[in-house]
Amino acid sequence: MKLTFNFSHGTVEGILKESASNECIVIITNGHNGFYSYGMFPYIQEALLKNGIASFSYNFSHGGVIGSSDVFEDIEKYEKNCMRLEKLDFIEVHKEIACKYPTTKIFHLTHSLGGIPTTFGIAMLEKQGIEIGGAILLATVKKLDIWSKEVIDQWKKDKVLYKKNNRTQQELPQGSEFLNEVLAAKTDWNVEEKLKEINTPFYYIHGKLDEAIPYEHSVSQYLWKNTSSEISLLENATHTLNTKHPFEGATTQLKEFVDLTIAWVKRQNED
Repeated sequence: MKLTFNFSHGTVEGILKESASNECIVIITNGHNGFYSYGMFPYIQEALLKNGIASFSYNFSHGGVIGSSDVFEDIEKYEKNCMRLEKLDFIEVHKEIACKYPTTKIFHLTHSLGGIPTTFGIAMLEKQGIEIGGAILLATVKKLDIWSKEVIDQWKKDKVLYKKNNRTQQELPQGSEFLNEVLAAKTDWNVEEKLKEINTPFYYIHGKLDEAIPYEHSVSQYLWKNTSSEISLLENATHTLNTKHPFEGATTQLKEFVDLTIAWVKRQNED
């Protein structure tokens, strides 16, 4: 089932998979260049459903991808996208799902750079007295300033950083608000400090062969969040768990991730 939420800052589209009981639901937040129909995400939703777990996977309001498309069509919105907007999307989506299913325990699952809006979004929800069942963070970053000094200097100079997407071959613009957030990575967007505020259980999963985000990122976050935190390192897994887009089928690494996720959600749901 497709769901659309019209927020004051933008529109979020997503796919809802309801289980027989809807006892718990997993909200899936993709990475900065992801979308709900990307690669492994539809498989993950189906696998959760087969195990009695509902899910909602959505596109960011300013992610540039419209509906089930797999190219970035709204480049103007993409250039405006930033952690502030992604965090807003995260928070408002959580509240909408909580309103729709008031007795259901809500979990989150995120990938790559999606770990930033997830971490900061959960911290904000907790401050508002909203309970979260837990979060699975797959191959997420430990800091926002992951670009080299040369790249950031060029970004400062041009105000816009054009980065080629290897899959679509598009030159995608990273805008000035995103740049300012990157420059404030050690203050306003400090992951280490924010994790110390969070009580929600976090489960870090990371491939040891991750070619995009080294697995040390998850190890650091696991150590920083010294309470209610678990970690699993997958021996032969890459950033997308050895899968490709378009999806060519589940890999051993993806199946391992799904098994770990399902077991953890079910265990947390019983607590």
